[in-house]
Amino acid sequence: MLVYIFFILLVFFLPLLGKIKIVNGIKIYGYTATFIIIFIFCALRFDVGYDYSMYYELIKGDVKFYNAQINRIEFLSRQLIIFSNFIGFYQFFFIVSSFVILYFFHRTIKENSFDKWLSIIIFISFPIFFFVSLSIVRQYMAVAILFYSYKYIKQRKFWYYLLVVLFCFFLHKSTILALPIYFLYGNFINKKIIIVLYFLGFFSSEILAFLIRLTSERYSIYLDLIAGEGGNLILIFFQILGLFLLPIVYNFRDKEDKDFNFYLLTYYVGLFLWASLSKFGHAGFRGGLYYMSFTILLIPHLKNKIKEYKFIRESIAIICFLFFFINLYIGSKHKIKDSNLPYQTFFLKTSKDFKPNE
Repeated sequence: MLVYIFFILLVFFLPLLGKIKIVNGIKIYGYTATFIIIFIFCALRFDVGYDYSMYYELIKGDVKFYNAQINRIEFLSRQLIIFSNFIGFYQFFFIVSSFVILYFFHRTIKENSFDKWLSIIIFISFPIFFFVSLSIVRQYMAVAILFYSYKYIKQRKFWYYLLVVLFCFFLHKSTILALPIYFLYGNFINKKIIIVLYFLGFFSSEILAFLIRLTSERYSIYLDLIAGEGGNLILIFFQILGLFLLPIVYNFRDKEDKDFNFYLLTYYVGLFLWASLSKFGHAGFRGGLYYMSFTILLIPHLKNKIKEYKFIRESIAIICFLFFFINLYIGSKHKIKDSNLPYQTFFLKTSKDFKPNE
């Protein structure tokens, strides 16, 4: 736990230092230094993240039905796994994936956020971002790249964005769900649609299940077999946040501020997708993640919208700090194992050092 305390303190305070002198004539901005620290923290990890052991054993080739397991992985992700096996350096997969995730989040925040410090804090502390990226590695590489491709959405370069979606499809197939994001930009927020999306999200799971049972006997049988809560506790928090954002939808809409309107739309569309499928496993959370990632830019954008931004900034920072440790505490109470504790580096580690699954 001490490692995480030191880590979060660095993330909170390092970006505030401005330029940091490394040696004579060489300086680095605290913002950039923070992401370098986060990258090192992720790249050197061992058995941190739910899927770490699965990827490790797949790279090593020490898994039953290897061909079936490797062939279910998307092409580009599969090639990274195979190459890591070829060079005999199993950590290479996690180093490259950590770099891809952190680099594209770093660039997107740097180019778009009105408050880079708060965006970093949200990214690190909100459970659906940093902590999840340690587990669903393939999808999070796709999420990071598509997050960066927001530049093509703003520039209205559809074919560029489409190429990025197709590229990411070979990292994780779920990226096809991100294609509609392009069409949300430039649309003035319809208050009634936002209200309907928000409140319908509380009942959409039942409506969706009813429609499936009504129209498809073949697939309705699966509704009772799907396990997993889809992150319901986290979903409740984001629904509460959505409730607090509703007055902003009414009072701070601006036809000229297309970025802000886009962030709000993606938030509520992502929340609706998540809520709609939350009772049927993690499909809703994973699909909504491409939309919810813009929360990292949405909250700092309030800087130019409301006079009370300083209060909101400090309140969100406190919530983030608490979230970071609440997430670790909840994980430590897991009946099987904690995916994040203890934090370990890969040096001198083998599969014998994996935390027990029982």
